[in-house]
Amino acid sequence: MSENNPLLQPYDLPPFSAIRAEHLVPAVEQIITESRNATAAIITSQAPFPTWDDLVQAVEALEARLDGVLNLIELLDAQHQGPAWALASHRSYELAMQYKVELAVNNDLYQLHRQLADSPIAALFNQQRHSALRKILRKYHLAGLDLSPEKQLRLKALNQQIGEFGQEFLRRVRDSSDAWRKHIQDKALLSGLPDATLARMAVAARDAGLDGWLLTLCEQSFQDVMSYADHRALRQEMMVAYYSRAVDTGADALATDNEPILTVLLDSRHQKAQLLGYANFAELALVEQTVQTSDEVVAFMHQQVEQARTTFADEAQQLQRYAAQHGVDALQPWDHSYFAEKIRQDVAGVSRDALRNYFPLDTVLQRLCTFTQTLFGVELVEQTTVDTWHADVRVFELREHAQPIGHLFIDPYRRVEGGETGAAFGLRSHRMTAEGRPQRPIAVLRSKLPRPTEAQPCLLDHLQLRVLLHEFGHCLQHLLTVAPYRAISGMDQLSHDAAEFFGQVLEQFCFTSPFLVWLSGHFQTGEPLGDDMANKMSRWVHTQTSHETASVLLTGLVDFELHRTYGDGRTPHEVFTQANAEVGYLQWPDGARPINRFEQPMGSYGAKLYSYPWSGVLARQAFERFERDGLFNPETGKAFRDAFITEGDTGTLLRSLALFRGDGKRCAELPAEHEARVHRHM
Repeated sequence: MSENNPLLQPYDLPPFSAIRAEHLVPAVEQIITESRNATAAIITSQAPFPTWDDLVQAVEALEARLDGVLNLIELLDAQHQGPAWALASHRSYELAMQYKVELAVNNDLYQLHRQLADSPIAALFNQQRHSALRKILRKYHLAGLDLSPEKQLRLKALNQQIGEFGQEFLRRVRDSSDAWRKHIQDKALLSGLPDATLARMAVAARDAGLDGWLLTLCEQSFQDVMSYADHRALRQEMMVAYYSRAVDTGADALATDNEPILTVLLDSRHQKAQLLGYANFAELALVEQTVQTSDEVVAFMHQQVEQARTTFADEAQQLQRYAAQHGVDALQPWDHSYFAEKIRQDVAGVSRDALRNYFPLDTVLQRLCTFTQTLFGVELVEQTTVDTWHADVRVFELREHAQPIGHLFIDPYRRVEGGETGAAFGLRSHRMTAEGRPQRPIAVLRSKLPRPTEAQPCLLDHLQLRVLLHEFGHCLQHLLTVAPYRAISGMDQLSHDAAEFFGQVLEQFCFTSPFLVWLSGHFQTGEPLGDDMANKMSRWVHTQTSHETASVLLTGLVDFELHRTYGDGRTPHEVFTQANAEVGYLQWPDGARPINRFEQPMGSYGAKLYSYPWSGVLARQAFERFERDGLFNPETGKAFRDAFITEGDTGTLLRSLALFRGDGKRCAELPAEHEARVHRHM
């Protein structure tokens, strides 16, 4: 089977189209068996005198092989929807996770790494080796290998509970989302919705065997209805449904209500943190972040709320006046996004759709390739003969000095409802083998852009541009590092605040008129934005920003306080209510419990969502140098690459920022114009 299994054959780029469901489990089983045998051999051979090549890099090679297959399976999960694939994928993850737990608590490997770190030769290691070894030892420590055997068993049970409760929380949100549908046959009820939204809803209806239009609670449909639907009752109905998911106080509450699940999850995380020697899970979460203490995070978040109050008050008054002028004296939660969109259009004198016409996807991607070459000195050359997992996927080879150094796969269009508006992940990280051969990185950018139609190509609004630039930034961060070791290479090895920083720096370009003009080209004429249209777009972007700012601040504050203050007697809903009162801008329907669909902290972002506003402030500080030196200045681009990307995770974000700015300035106040709209949370 192995000679016919594409997952077990050596390859430079994955053989996507050859991979079938029957390949998954046998490949994972064989890789685990071979890795287990190789690990035992490493332990035996390294016991007398551990070395870097034969211990650290040998273990990294084994981990990279298994993770490479798992990353491929995860990527293909969205493409293969059949039951055979689903079963094989689930079993593969199950086997792999069991083996990863086994490796994580392998005390023999831990002691060998400690022995290497304490050896005289380690004093001669360079910064990259020191950083990689420090992270490896920290991983073992957080896996509980410094605990007694009894406490290790307790930690294992807590980790299992945390995983199970997180999955159960997400399942309940998903089930309650899937349970809500609204079939509409009267088009008048959909007045105000863009044609693209109507077309998507019509397709959803046809797929369900219905005529007319079908509304669901997916993020895109919800945002479209809240922003554009003229029918006020429809906005109300959808908002109430959206923020009532996984909320139940009736007889079925035990099986459907998410607050008890969240409470138990928080309790398990709290116990885990204390078992490892931390006061709470928030402190544990900060171990790998730029921020040093939970007090620093709390002070930062409160500072951002205080700085935003004036803007919140001004824009709330603007909303009230505008609504009153249009016959709505009592502004309701489901009115805010709708009237904010109307205000933007009136203030700017242009609609979102008119601006979208200047940003066809093909033009934007071409300009981003040019931008990458100008700023960072590398070429992105599209490849048309490379195997992919879908005909929509576009492949770019990254070249420096005419030599390939990595690949970028872009999957641009929405094929299924739900999910993030944009995502980036590493399919393979850059590393050097013990023999000195480079493993070239592969990055994947996934988006949920509307598909082209016969009438027009895929056109991007400003939010979609920012999402694309943000995720493109993550991909460049992954592809441009030359860090030789897996522990410090690639986007997955960075702290959350460091990882988000680069994406948010790239976003900043989208707030400058010169960059938008340069990026634009009308889909019919090819003409860029004129000065007048660029000014209108700038006004549009900077009008009614409070809802998004407040949402990001509230999300970060609630997430951190849930984990920092667990055990103080408050329920999760009470924590949310008090944080919402402090932010003081967002309103919710009566009876809504947004905390019950608070999905973001269920995974690795628990107690770390503050990192979006935190890294946003730092990104704005870094971008000031681009504004000073010129947006397309290659010397500034090289300095940025050297400071934040080249060496991987070997220094701290703040130290790199001080180096790049040249003034040692630390975290400053959030600029009034700063927006954090890419990640929609609450």
